[in-house]
Amino acid sequence: MWYFNLALTRFFDALAWPFQRWPAGGLLLISALTGVAMLLVFKATSNQRAIRRTRDLIRAHLLAMRLFRDDARVVVESQKKVLRTNLTYLRYAVVPIVFILPIVVLIMVQLNLRYGPAPARPGEAVVVKAIFNGALDDDVTLAAPPGVVVETPALRVPYEREADWRVRPAKPGTYELSLKTKDAAYGKELVVGAAGVGRVSARRVSGLWSQLMNPGERPLSSDVKAIEVKYPDRQNKLFGLGVHWVITFFVVSLVAAFALKGALKTEV
Repeated sequence: MWYFNLALTRFFDALAWPFQRWPAGGLLLISALTGVAMLLVFKATSNQRAIRRTRDLIRAHLLAMRLFRDDARVVVESQKKVLRTNLTYLRYAVVPIVFILPIVVLIMVQLNLRYGPAPARPGEAVVVKAIFNGALDDDVTLAAPPGVVVETPALRVPYEREADWRVRPAKPGTYELSLKTKDAAYGKELVVGAAGVGRVSARRVSGLWSQLMNPGERPLSSDVKAIEVKYPDRQNKLFGLGVHWVITFFVVSLVAAFALKGALKTEV
């Protein structure tokens, strides 16, 4: 799983690299490309002829409702047929959605890595959380390199198998925190500085599904479930407006898909 995540992350790094000075540009590009990809997958995995026929039937029933609006029986029958035909359309759309959904999830995971959490700010404290798969280690500690101060001892929450610390970075940079138990040590990246387009990995995890959802760092061993840094949320600016990246992603990808469906000869 790690090598799959690494390859996918490097690919998205390459897409975002030209937009160092305008991070929103990378988000717009990837969102538009996602719309094109969804359209192509929909075309390849759907019954285009049946979808076209179904849409024509829906239009015909709607037209009948307009032409015979004074005939209650025709209007009611047309409404029933519109409902049945819409259900038929949804049945044809299920298969392509099954193929599209995993692609969209993987893309959103990569975008969150770049547009979700912001780097920690110099001089401001952040919380570091460790969650264990087994019982909480009595000797667990957190060490930091020069430039980062661990301000508190471990706040232990045994019933959650969790330990928390407050750390305060002094200056920008990328640091390696070290979670130490009586048996091993585990690293966690801490990113400090200005919020550009770089990756910020909030969680280092174990487990296949968790790795897929958190691709920024190598997986942990099975002893530790996750090490998490509570970064602030990133303020993404689009044409001077603060818009959450998820909204931008869905709006731009859908607009791109519908704008190009005629050019790509795809019925949706």
